[in-house]
Amino acid sequence: MVDNSQGHSAYSEDALLVSRMNVKPGGKQAHMRDGWFMRDGVKVIQQMVYPPDHPEFPNEPKGMKAVLAECGLSQQRLRGKCKKCESDSLACCYKRILELQADFQEQKSLMQEVIESMGHLSIFLLKFTAS
Repeated sequence: MVDNSQGHSAYSEDALLVSRMNVKPGGKQAHMRDGWFMRDGVKVIQQMVYPPDHPEFPNEPKGMKAVLAECGLSQQRLRGKCKKCESDSLACCYKRILELQADFQEQKSLMQEVIESMGHLSIFLLKFTAS
């Protein structure tokens, strides 16, 4: 059991976090671990980094647009990121579509990953504020 602390919400360097991605390939963005998506009932592993033999972006992170295109979720004419997404919107921008995908939703904090890698379950207590 772990108390609620901001330090407990830190993520590993290769975590699947949309906030660490650009819309386009390359640039200053994280090299993330593989993700996944479902196609015709089959789980498909998705690499988030282009392979070393890629003609244009060898060993570079793919970016949101390319990741969504590979999943079959590419939508033209969307913004990369909204200043503030509407809570009920499912497709206002690339960021929103991607953060709603199961592999990104399943991303756990670094502390949860460490605890669970040791074969333990983690319970994070609620944060209470004095009023």
